[in-house]
Amino acid sequence: MGNSNENDNGVENQQFEFITETIKEKPINKKRVLLKILFNILMAVLFGLVACAVFVYFEPMIRERLYPEETKVVTIPEEEEKEKIEEEPVPTPTPVVTKVFETVEKELEVQDYKLLLTKISAIGENAQKSLVSVTGVKSDVDWFQNTYEDNATTAGLILADNGKELLIISYMEPLKNADSIEVMFCNDEIYPGTIKKSDINTGLAVVAVEMESMSQETLDSIEMAELGSTSSQSFVGSPVIAVGNPLGVVKSMVIGQVTSDVYVKDLTDTNIQYFTTDIYGSANASGVILDLSGRVLGFIFQDNSSDMENMIKAYCISDLKNKIEKLSNGQDFAYLGITGTDVPKEASEELGVPQGAYITEVLVDSPAMEQGLQNGDIITKIGTTDITSFADFKDVMLKCQPGDLMMITVKRLGRDEYVEVNYEIKLGVLE
Repeated sequence: MGNSNENDNGVENQQFEFITETIKEKPINKKRVLLKILFNILMAVLFGLVACAVFVYFEPMIRERLYPEETKVVTIPEEEEKEKIEEEPVPTPTPVVTKVFETVEKELEVQDYKLLLTKISAIGENAQKSLVSVTGVKSDVDWFQNTYEDNATTAGLILADNGKELLIISYMEPLKNADSIEVMFCNDEIYPGTIKKSDINTGLAVVAVEMESMSQETLDSIEMAELGSTSSQSFVGSPVIAVGNPLGVVKSMVIGQVTSDVYVKDLTDTNIQYFTTDIYGSANASGVILDLSGRVLGFIFQDNSSDMENMIKAYCISDLKNKIEKLSNGQDFAYLGITGTDVPKEASEELGVPQGAYITEVLVDSPAMEQGLQNGDIITKIGTTDITSFADFKDVMLKCQPGDLMMITVKRLGRDEYVEVNYEIKLGVLE
């Protein structure tokens, strides 16, 4: 036992002496430490630069998502009431004015005619500030695999801005399937555009140009178009000016006169009025018709469906205002799927046909057909709104949105009389 303790104490002493040995630290390499510090500083600077670059690149996108800038709603001024316009007294010329007219009538010369044409032309020239050329650019390949651009151009009219974009109304057809859209303004500056919305019925579209991308010189050179009215009274024989591309050439202009009262063109869930002129234009004419005050009376369209080929016609601006407003605000048109007309007064009085929107055709696979509306039905109520004419139906449909569930009441001719039938129909999207 004694030997064991002695051995244990000896081991403990030896272990104690081993633990208390001092280990000499490796000398510090000052050069290596300095290089490491410099490397860390360099990495910190590089990280800061990368972080700054990433922030600058993504900050606008993040801000746009977190705090989206609201665009202002575009509104087109409503038409004055027809009665008010007709009640306005026509000013009677004073004796002095009459005397001037008589003097001019006696002394008119060729130079006076030239002067008159010059003044009328000046109205058209000034309107060019509100007009643009919209070009759809499409890349294609020829037989030898060479790439070329296939461009189609139409005239556009500057109508409004929503605070972020300049809004231009033009025709959709030349812009279909385009790889890009270019908009040339009156000062010949060109900027990229995008299609905001289009209307399959009229073929019109709203093209947007980012205002931030435009130079101040261009913004100062343009003007918003002033819209006139075609709903107050007949204007057959009125002198008008066709501007835009009436001859198929950019910035062309022709003077003429209106040759007809309005016609009506039946379209899906609506109709639209148009008038004719004695102006001979291109089969691909586009642009607008102005009165002698420079106000827009209509949008030129060519369909060559009559025997007066290439005589310029125009959609009445009064029928387009609500449609343009909806397009400018990026809204879709609700779709029921009918064409129709008014019930003639004689049919109502003599045959007892109810007043309303008379359905002339129900389109295939439309919401109207799916729910059972038929040709010959007369729509007399939509929701709580009474329908006494096709104009009433048009107004209600313009206020509806795709997806709205509407209760539509129709009168249908039975064996002896008209009976009332109700349908609950979910409106689609006109496309």
